[in-house]
Amino acid sequence: MAAHVPLGRKRRSSRSRMARCCAAVALVTALSAVLPPGPGSAAGLPAEPKDTAKEYAKLEKRAAKLAKEYRGELISLEEAKRAAKRAEADAERLGREFDTARADVSRIAASSYMSGHLDMVPMVTSDDPGAAVRNAAVIEHLARNNDRRVQGLRTLSAQATRSQHDARAKLDQVRKEIDDLESQRARVRKLLAKYKPEAPAAPRAPSGRPDGASGTKSPIVGNTMTARMRTAMMAIDGRFGPFPTIGCARPGDPQDHGSGRACDFMESTGGKMPSASAMAHGDAVAQYVIDNASRLGIKYVIWRQRIYDMRSSGGWRQMEDRGSVTQNHYDHVHVSVL
Repeated sequence: MAAHVPLGRKRRSSRSRMARCCAAVALVTALSAVLPPGPGSAAGLPAEPKDTAKEYAKLEKRAAKLAKEYRGELISLEEAKRAAKRAEADAERLGREFDTARADVSRIAASSYMSGHLDMVPMVTSDDPGAAVRNAAVIEHLARNNDRRVQGLRTLSAQATRSQHDARAKLDQVRKEIDDLESQRARVRKLLAKYKPEAPAAPRAPSGRPDGASGTKSPIVGNTMTARMRTAMMAIDGRFGPFPTIGCARPGDPQDHGSGRACDFMESTGGKMPSASAMAHGDAVAQYVIDNASRLGIKYVIWRQRIYDMRSSGGWRQMEDRGSVTQNHYDHVHVSVL
């Protein structure tokens, strides 16, 4: 025979369940108030504009036109474009991770309460669950039992926010690079008209390297180059040589080393950072090339993770970190000619 449950108890039980449900909803609401805002929320950064992809496509079109018109290899612009894409991808990834983690924390909090793991008697018995939830004890309990998750969420939110800032800054850098290069169009046209395109001559017997160089102070690796590069290389080596080595032609390189229009003037070998005196020597070499750029037909110089492009408005520009002493051009001065 079923046990008889007084009507009043049923009503109290029903009210209790209703209170628990209301309190659970209120707890999630309270949780949302104390957790860090999403990186794209109103409390954080504004949401990414929907036309970002369209804007980037326009910049890409302008950049491609400049590269064709300015004989390619707009290194600082390419670096800025790659950096902007990486920053945007990082921001999107961190944003997704944040949303997932935030939902998990809210779910855990609500589940803990509904399963009775929250020892919050006032929340269950109070006639005003909202008032009970506002009690600081709820927040203290959440912080005490989910501190690691909440702390991780805050860290993730900060990282996503920084990545969004970085992505915007990088996109602005691309735009500024393009604006600057376009502003130099008249001057660059005159420069390119003065220095017509060159290509290395085909090898002929008996020397085999009519487009190479001889009589240098420094050993040359890849002794194949255009006449303009040979003239510049001989001038630099004659004034500042001997170098540990000079690296010029590099078959298969898609940029100036592959077309005989670039040489690397090494200040140290083995991927080691040059000494203070070698660094000073490299500074002098780079400055000499800049000062004589018009006479030698220089396109750009790279040294110590900076580039000086003669087609821009001028000045050294910092480059992205490529990961090593050699890739960041700390151990050699790279010189490209038109």
